[in-house]
Amino acid sequence: MAPTREMSVETKERIIKLLKEGKSSRNVAKNVGCSQSAVSKIWTKYKSNGKVVKGKRTGRPRKTSKRQDRKLKAICLENRKCTTKQMRNKWAESGVHVCDRTVRNRLKEMGFTYRKAKRKPSLTSKQKKTRFQWAKERQSWTVDDWMRVIFSDESRICIGQGDDAGTFVWCRSNEIYEDNCLKKTCKFPQSLMIWGCMSGKAGCGSYRQWRLSQQGRSLIRARS
Repeated sequence: MAPTREMSVETKERIIKLLKEGKSSRNVAKNVGCSQSAVSKIWTKYKSNGKVVKGKRTGRPRKTSKRQDRKLKAICLENRKCTTKQMRNKWAESGVHVCDRTVRNRLKEMGFTYRKAKRKPSLTSKQKKTRFQWAKERQSWTVDDWMRVIFSDESRICIGQGDDAGTFVWCRSNEIYEDNCLKKTCKFPQSLMIWGCMSGKAGCGSYRQWRLSQQGRSLIRARS
């Protein structure tokens, strides 16, 4: 869609003349063929500085309109993992032909940054509700309560795999943990697993290397 055409000076002067004659903004808008809001803006600006001509612009005209920029924002939000080139091609389908740098500049103006996606486990809706309920039940715990808890976790080390390669997404600073801005991880891929634990009272415990198969770990959990 083409950018909105700027109103001519003659039309603006005509609007001011009609308003000074006592015409309503609605009648003036109908008379000159523009929106009532445009009439109000011109009148407000005229009252503030007594002019209808815009100051001299510096630099080249902006290549995209606000409406076209909103289209780019929708494209970005539809798929956060799109590259600049992919978004440029998608944007071109709506008639906007610009370079990659313009795409990056528009996204930056909207607050988007191309950053590495945070790694978080892929959770179902049920798992999210369960975790939220667990945290809610313990929101009133004191420091002493948490001191008695043993925190344990396991970490994987991938050898000769590209699974840990970074994934980049377009997001704003307050969106880094949005579901569509995360890189989902699997809990037990084919890799070396290291287990460790810590607590407030005992400090850091020793670590152990899992030497069991996935089936073996499942059996231990089921029987413990």
